[in-house]
Amino acid sequence: MKKVFVANKSSYGLEFFEECDTLDELKRAIVYHEIGRWDRNDYTPDMYTEELFKEHSGDYNLCEVDLHDEEQIAWYEYDGTSWFKIEKIDPKLLSKLKWIEEE
Repeated sequence: MKKVFVANKSSYGLEFFEECDTLDELKRAIVYHEIGRWDRNDYTPDMYTEELFKEHSGDYNLCEVDLHDEEQIAWYEYDGTSWFKIEKIDPKLLSKLKWIEEE
């Protein structure tokens, strides 16, 4: 099993397909996606703050997944919204998914 962090994006625009190793990495990827997607030169990773994350993450549902080694995350999108599911290779495998509630 390996732990990964992913997010569904419920707003229209540019889809988000990121699989990260840590929650912090996922949060940073969301801020980069939301602020820097049009002109990547205006935003650099050292500008990240939790306040920026809270301001720009309202359309995202974050999730922690204990992913079985034989499974993978499959991505889907429609009109800029995006979501994931665990692609099962064997129905008996037990990957675990936990939604992360932000305060």
